[in-house]
Amino acid sequence: MKIWISKNSEVPVRDQLIAQITLGIAAGDLKAGEKLPSTREIARRCELHANTVGAAYQKLADQDLLEFKKGSGFYVAEAANERIEGSRRLEQLIEDFLESAKALGFEEIEIINRLRKPRASASSSHIVVVESDVGLREILVHELAAQFSETSSISLEEYSAELLQPGAILAAMFDEKPKIDAVLKDGQKCVYLKGRSVSASMSGEARPSADELVAVLSGWDGFLTFARIMLLAAKLDPGNLIVRSTKDADWKNAIKTSSIIICDSLTAESLDGRVGVRPFRIVSDESLAELSSVIQQS
Repeated sequence: MKIWISKNSEVPVRDQLIAQITLGIAAGDLKAGEKLPSTREIARRCELHANTVGAAYQKLADQDLLEFKKGSGFYVAEAANERIEGSRRLEQLIEDFLESAKALGFEEIEIINRLRKPRASASSSHIVVVESDVGLREILVHELAAQFSETSSISLEEYSAELLQPGAILAAMFDEKPKIDAVLKDGQKCVYLKGRSVSASMSGEARPSADELVAVLSGWDGFLTFARIMLLAAKLDPGNLIVRSTKDADWKNAIKTSSIIICDSLTAESLDGRVGVRPFRIVSDESLAELSSVIQQS
């Protein structure tokens, strides 16, 4: 497990650890049941106090993302097993299907285009995103609605099985699983979305030069925090980093001098035509494929 820590960051070291481990679990880089390095090992590797690492691990355990086994250490919670194994089976099914279709003479782009049509129209199933954080909820709805036209949202506090229309398919980020599983009724199921891997999304992107200003822009505070942590961990000069929320009245003026803008997909819509925009989508392709499969079966 790779950990990058910026000791000059305004973000506390404990929060940097929590954010990076959370992203690793959400992206599937850390598997269910996998043992994490000991607090002493991480402390030695990153030159931290072991208590700081222990506090981060305990916070993740409180969130049911990690579990502690006495005399052994911390492990990724076993609740992720079913989710990860299902994803592996889905990947294999997709790979087998594409190979069979190509053997019949179809080009990959043609296969993808044909798949998109029935997924959007063959089913009237309604996707309901369950998320209490308004900023994140808006981004998730925007990303899912691009592929599934009937997409709406509610907060966990607003959730009621009786209020959902027949055929509604629930979707939520994977870290919400413990809370949502506790309120599901009458055999309802929820598709838990895996986050897109940061390393995969940034693969092939040119590293900013020393004199380039980089802006991080989003209406979701979580995006601003994670992006800042990753950029500082990648040794970006803090003086070349601008972090702004779209909720701030002056955000457009604040990013005028930036040559690169890292933002979520929803924010990217308001930057149409701006050079240097690098949108980062939250939901993985794997989760989109799983939603499509669930809709087809409904």
